[in-house]
Amino acid sequence: MKREYYKQHSDVLGEDMSMLVYGEGGYPVIAFQAQDAKSNNFEDFGMIDVLAPYIEDGRIQVFSVDNLDEESWSDQGGDKAARAWRQEEYFKFVTDELIPRVHAWNNSDLRPIAVGCSMGATHAAIAAFRRPDLFQGCIALSGVYRTSFFFGDWMDENLYNNDIPAFLTNMSADHPYVRLYNERQLVMCVGQGAWEMGIDDLHYIDEQLNRLGVEHWCDFWGTDVNHDWPWWRKQMPYFMNEVLSEIEDKQAFVELEQSEQAKAEEPKAEPVKAEEAKPAANKPAAKKATTTRKAPAKKAATTKTATVKAEATEAEAPAAKPAAKRTTTRKAATTKTAAAKDETAKAEAPAAKPVAKKAATTKAAAAKAEAVATEAPAAKPTATKTAAKKTTATKTAAAKTEATEGEAPAAKPAAKRATTRKAATKTTSTKAAAAKATETAEAEAPAKKAPAKRATRRTTKKADAAE
Repeated sequence: MKREYYKQHSDVLGEDMSMLVYGEGGYPVIAFQAQDAKSNNFEDFGMIDVLAPYIEDGRIQVFSVDNLDEESWSDQGGDKAARAWRQEEYFKFVTDELIPRVHAWNNSDLRPIAVGCSMGATHAAIAAFRRPDLFQGCIALSGVYRTSFFFGDWMDENLYNNDIPAFLTNMSADHPYVRLYNERQLVMCVGQGAWEMGIDDLHYIDEQLNRLGVEHWCDFWGTDVNHDWPWWRKQMPYFMNEVLSEIEDKQAFVELEQSEQAKAEEPKAEPVKAEEAKPAANKPAAKKATTTRKAPAKKAATTKTATVKAEATEAEAPAAKPAAKRTTTRKAATTKTAAAKDETAKAEAPAAKPVAKKAATTKAAAAKAEAVATEAPAAKPTATKTAAKKTTATKTAAAKTEATEGEAPAAKPAAKRATTRKAATKTTSTKAAAAKATETAEAEAPAKKAPAKRATRRTTKKADAAE
């Protein structure tokens, strides 16, 4: 642990004052000594040892300072006004000279915590209650807070300002210090064992703080707890941990609030004019992503049956999203449902029947053509042969139409009609009825196939969703 001794002349007091500094950083803690003691008192009675974990971890840096009790509180034979004034000068030394020195040494503007035992507790409490703007709070152990303990019934303005029960009694709930008290850590403790003389003082302070609505901690330990160092060595680290934890939590909260406020106060970017607007850099990526998503749909469309599409989707979907473990079961179920619907649609939709109807229609047309040829005059055998040839051509065209329907995507029904019409155009006027029947069958076929196409598209969308 780093330990440094510091001594400097005080202009307020007109004499040199010493200070011991423990640690290299952390929250500043000013330690006031027991009655009539110097800066080494805190260390000599083991208080630095019990605070060592906080010092070595960099959570606190302790500044142990001299007091002048022998010239104020303890000088029972001296002039009371001079003694009260000397205490007031010591308080000014703390606020005007010691605090700036601690800030410089600690390299921060953090408000120190005032701590002390016995008379040191009295100094710590006076500092925190009189200047909550300069101190973050106090840990005061076994102090006495009524000046009557040292001055009797005598009091002047200087002594009144150092009598905590007196000025709290006259403080109103709307006093500005009340708000500051609620933002600080005010911890005061007293045992109820031997030599404890501040029990009644602390009870009264507790009542006044409750009246003012101030959050505080006045703790009364048991009758076995004496006014002595062994108990203070137990109490100090106990309360220090609580106070530091609360300060650190509040600091984190304040920092968060300041960060949010800074973000809220940041100037908003001016809207870009239409003519100056440029395409966002990520738009091409978005298009690529869209193309990638549609790719499985195209593959599914080129397959011959909806069942094959569903199986392909089931095979590809897990590979596309291996990380989505939670939704794998749902995706598989969705794909299987899509496959089941496709099989149902296949069973219900007459996908193969239009071809059969066309073939039947073509055969019927051929039969009619033969009947016409039979009834035609015998003088025209060539026409009959020609009709037979044309019937064969019609059958060939129908076969080509079936092949075209099997190979062409479902999105091109117009091409099928065009092929049939070309085949129909090659027939003779005698076959007009057959051509008309063929066109009628074609006109009816897409209407019957439409449900199958829509079912296929639904399956494709569901397969895409599953992927």
